[in-house]
Amino acid sequence: MREKERNLGIDLLRMAAMYLVVVLHLLMKILPEANSPGLFFELSWLMETVAFASVDCYALISGYVGAGRRVSLGRAAVLWLQVVFYSMGVAALSELIAPGSAGEEAKLALAPILTGRYWYVSAYFCLMLFLPVLEAGINSVSTRTLGGVALGLTALCFPVVFMENVQNSIFGFGSGYNAIWLAVLYIIGAYLRRSALLKRLKMWQMVTVYILCVGITWLNKLRGSWRYLNYVSPTVLLAAVMLVLIFSRLKLPSWAGKTVKVMSPAALGVYLIHINPIIYNAFTVKLSLGFPEYSAPVFVLLVAVTALAVYLVCTGIELVRIRLFALLRIPRLSPLIDSWAGKIAERLENFKGKGKN
Repeated sequence: MREKERNLGIDLLRMAAMYLVVVLHLLMKILPEANSPGLFFELSWLMETVAFASVDCYALISGYVGAGRRVSLGRAAVLWLQVVFYSMGVAALSELIAPGSAGEEAKLALAPILTGRYWYVSAYFCLMLFLPVLEAGINSVSTRTLGGVALGLTALCFPVVFMENVQNSIFGFGSGYNAIWLAVLYIIGAYLRRSALLKRLKMWQMVTVYILCVGITWLNKLRGSWRYLNYVSPTVLLAAVMLVLIFSRLKLPSWAGKTVKVMSPAALGVYLIHINPIIYNAFTVKLSLGFPEYSAPVFVLLVAVTALAVYLVCTGIELVRIRLFALLRIPRLSPLIDSWAGKIAERLENFKGKGKN
């Protein structure tokens, strides 16, 4: 997306969504034990519910900002290098500090995407390989047709909340932990960018719908139902859609815009750092283990502040990594790889043509 078309509100949402992902991961080891009715139970699961739409948000943003851009397979290679940088770097640092501590991670460091160490990146990398075809389809249809497809895909989510034992198998969505669901969100995000109808929604209407979606999901969880708390749940998806639309309308002051421009590119790095298996087991998961000992309001505050600290530290590390890659000219590999791929495809076509003669 060209700079003059850049939506800083969407960039801010990218940052907010990743912050909420950190919240989810801090709560991951605590909430399974939060089963006793009471204020702690209710507030902790409210935090989880508010944060749960963040993953869908992040994937919707990919379609919102990516649709219509030149598809680059070279970006997939640069993404691979970014993931390997952290997987190998953390494993090497761990071995240096405490020999033998990296264990299996040291063996898997070269192929973290293939081994599923980061499920979102693995799914997104797969999606990137299909993007040339997906983008061709999106760009070739009218906004009305694209809206029909997006609406149909959204409708497929409703069986998740009305039927038992379908969330892991229906249409291959796998509860949202795969490339198929990310492709669905990419298409919906592309429609959100193009739709004039959705741009007519008033801010209060979008905020109301978002609150209702969070409320319905939360209340059903308090009643013992997990079906609404699912990445493919219609309430979670609709909450994420509302967040994309709300943030797309935001107008940031210049000072905030400059900060967002600097920090938003580091969002994915925050994920790669804090959820790295070695870092997660040694640090991230331990940060919040003592929090349930405090009162419910203090617990909520501690999780929020700790998540912010983790986000800022990881952002700082990722900004250094971005600078290092720039100095090494690694981003320039993307157009080079695209050029090589184009030449190979052209030669294959020429070879095919000669074979017919």
